[in-house]
Amino acid sequence: MTTLISAVVVFALLIFFHELGHFTIAKLVGIKVHEFAIGMGPRLAKFTKGETVYSLRAFPIGGFVMMEGEVESSKDERAFSNKPLWARIAVVAAGAIMNFILGFLIFIIILSMEPAIPQPVVGELVPGKPAEKAGILPGDRIIQLNDYKVNIQNDVRYFLDKNKDNMIKVIVLRQGQRISFQLKPELDPKYQTYIIGYNAKSVKTNFYNVISNAYYQTAFLTKVIVTSLGDLVTGKAGLNQISGPVGIVQGIGSAAKAGIGNLAFLAALISINLGIFNLLPIPALDGSKIMFLLIEGIRRKPISPEREGMVHLIGFAMLIILLIFATFNDIARIVGR
Repeated sequence: MTTLISAVVVFALLIFFHELGHFTIAKLVGIKVHEFAIGMGPRLAKFTKGETVYSLRAFPIGGFVMMEGEVESSKDERAFSNKPLWARIAVVAAGAIMNFILGFLIFIIILSMEPAIPQPVVGELVPGKPAEKAGILPGDRIIQLNDYKVNIQNDVRYFLDKNKDNMIKVIVLRQGQRISFQLKPELDPKYQTYIIGYNAKSVKTNFYNVISNAYYQTAFLTKVIVTSLGDLVTGKAGLNQISGPVGIVQGIGSAAKAGIGNLAFLAALISINLGIFNLLPIPALDGSKIMFLLIEGIRRKPISPEREGMVHLIGFAMLIILLIFATFNDIARIVGR
């Protein structure tokens, strides 16, 4: 029951923020909105305010903002299709942007509950390890690893995990001066992770470091997700790593049992992932709609609604196939345990 409730709450939150982005910008640019819905399928509840119906539907697997002239021609001056190109692009992109904002807000909440926040600053050195041997000192702030810029402690962990035991150039900030060191990370046999041998220093939580770390955490996850998608496309990562609804629900359940902090982190991760995925130029997703609008701007005339509709229909079918494949992956992982 905990898993089901947690999954419904997380999905509803993500859907609400995504659709709220479309809805808010549509209203701001003067588009007539007929319905703002959370969920799909039969209506469970609704109320009307002004010209818009607000509804809650049976299945928490999506939502929609029904706008005048979005999928059909309309002579109404407030129709989506009759608004300037920039306004339509803003409406379509707003859903994904709100998912990034939600991830950022969740990180603010998570970090605000912590008494201190780890920094990429050397607190204590581990005797005999590469950092000490190279000459790194307590108080040094790690700002760069090779060409990789470091903003938060997670950047260090991520880089070392990707780099493994290859030689690296570590640049630190010491009393305002940049100092570089060459060293080779070591494998920690206990945790099977690569280390350079220091414990990160934490600083007391305050408004500034909560906001800055929330921003960098959001940017960090965005970078990791985009890199992971790139690995899938180039074949560096196998398709068997793709997870679908079953795996996501299972992950949410495990995070909920581990504590509210873990559940909140997973919600932020899924939200940012959803934002990135929606911006991909895949038919039926927001990214594809933006691409069609950009093509319209270049051609100076819209693409035939019938042709665009056919492309989105094909894309939707491909997404369903991908969803089925991901679900089989999830089930295979669960059965194989």
